Amino acid sequence: MCAKSHNRVYLHPHYLQGVIGPGGVQWMTAGRGIIHSEMPKGTDGMLWGFQLWINLPKKDKMCKPRYQDYQRGDIPVVESSPGASVRVMAGSHGGVIGPIKMRNPGLLMDVRLAPGANVTQEVPLGWNGFAYVYDGEGKICGSVAQPEHALILGPGDHVTATGGSGTNGLKFLLIAGKPIGEPIVQHGPFVMTTQEEIYQAFRDYQSGRLQDPADNPWKGDDGEL
Repeated sequence: MCAKSHNRVYLHPHYLQGVIGPGGVQWMTAGRGIIHSEMPKGTDGMLWGFQLWINLPKKDKMCKPRYQDYQRGDIPVVESSPGASVRVMAGSHGGVIGPIKMRNPGLLMDVRLAPGANVTQEVPLGWNGFAYVYDGEGKICGSVAQPEHALILGPGDHVTATGGSGTNGLKFLLIAGKPIGEPIVQHGPFVMTTQEEIYQAFRDYQSGRLQDPADNPWKGDDGEL
């Protein structure tokens, strides 16, 4: 997400590009290989952006790569209570479903609370999650929430938050997902489950086999754009 900016992504070997403007989201599933270049550019004032890396289950490590982008107007906003708005990027809030298609079940919300406003978000039992505060202050699940702080969610089936008394209220990203429960081995841009799989990923990259030219990352497994 960017404020008064745009981000351009070039996907190789197709040399296609995706561009999002202020408030847009790009979602990339690397799968069996996707090579890309990112070029964020501010157009007015400070550039705000967030990058999130999410692991894939072993069964999906070699899935077809996928690229999705959504502009601000593509992302539904739910006014869940007076002074509380939730931008639903993935998952659901108040019966509204976000546009991002995730291979592993999860949710991604941009929550904005006016001073004193409240919000409650259901989270399936057993999921892991956290909240990242990017502006304002308040409380999340009873804990003090401050800018540039992340709060790890404990056991439970919902998250509650209240905007503080300051003029900015409280703004935070809420991220949660179903645990994978598998080993994580990471080196450079590659995340696998064993060291040998890491070595193979590097061999594939060096030999030019990392991305299959026949894969169209703009389409899902079912051909849907």
